[in-house]
Amino acid sequence: MKRYLLAFIVIALGTLDVMATHMMGADMSYQCLGGGKYKIIAKIYRDCRGIPFNSPTTGAMANGCSSASLPMTRTRIRDITPVCASASNPCNPTNTTSGEGVEEHTYETTIDLTQNPWANYRANNCCEITFFVGQSCRNGAITTGQYSQDFMTSCMLNICEIGRKCNSSPTLSNEPVAYLCCNQPFYFNNGAIDTADFDSLAYSLVNGMQSLTNPVSYGSGFSPTVPMTPFCPQPGVKNCNPVPSANPPRGFFLDRLTGDIIFTPTDCSEVGIVVIQIDEYRRDSATKKWELIGITRRDMQLIVKNCGPNNPPEIKGANSHSVCEGDKLCFTMDGTDKQFTPHQTRPDTVQMRWN
Repeated sequence: MKRYLLAFIVIALGTLDVMATHMMGADMSYQCLGGGKYKIIAKIYRDCRGIPFNSPTTGAMANGCSSASLPMTRTRIRDITPVCASASNPCNPTNTTSGEGVEEHTYETTIDLTQNPWANYRANNCCEITFFVGQSCRNGAITTGQYSQDFMTSCMLNICEIGRKCNSSPTLSNEPVAYLCCNQPFYFNNGAIDTADFDSLAYSLVNGMQSLTNPVSYGSGFSPTVPMTPFCPQPGVKNCNPVPSANPPRGFFLDRLTGDIIFTPTDCSEVGIVVIQIDEYRRDSATKKWELIGITRRDMQLIVKNCGPNNPPEIKGANSHSVCEGDKLCFTMDGTDKQFTPHQTRPDTVQMRWN
């Protein structure tokens, strides 16, 4: 009886652990509404195989000042699983334990910087306000070392450096959940655009966080800049010098100017987190210096699958152009998709689009 009871407890605890760790990623942003008011937006990504998602931890901090509460209301739930057009959505019903898929939960609130506690921040020269959202725990499917650790992500607004003009954070127009094909090149961009203010953006790979001050721990050979296993010519090496133009791409590469992530995944069952930080700069009209006015972080989960015999499509064409304001710019991008013979007897159907 004791052996049966022990087995039951182990099974039950294992099931609870898998079901409870449902956090796949998140990002936060803010939108200037004018008159000192800002809308704060948190988008949280849930593994639909896990427990329902409710009541995240939210708040705000400023260096040198006390913390502030940040009550947020959920305004939307949607299934963002990348499935074929003919397939049904796996996260159905919403916010329940269901099939393998990804749900986006949107939380929002509005603050007024002319009112306390926000006005006190400016009065006390606590310029960098960090808004944060957290939850326990990270997804149990993660294989690169961060499994079952707490989750937190944030964004920062510098209320002293924006000057007379307010600031909206960059819009991330691409969804942050991706399924990668093992041993096939992966190219990804979060689609950060700042058409509200046209500020300058710079990108970096950073630590995942358990709290505002406590980073997650990574497994052997992994780090914030090498968060997954890329193709490297030397067997067993993960941190080789990135060569994104190689065929296939080598190492784990991030373009600091564009935010492009490029690598060739080689562990066919790997699930890892990749955290990208976008620093937003604005030039001070008086001093002519570039000032950091905001930070946006996106914590995302990448899932490697064995996709079978296939040649991925290729897009060929220059990815950088110089043009003078007011001039017309024309260029062509070519797309090709080679058949994987003898496994494929007919070509794939491909589509090309931009955002």
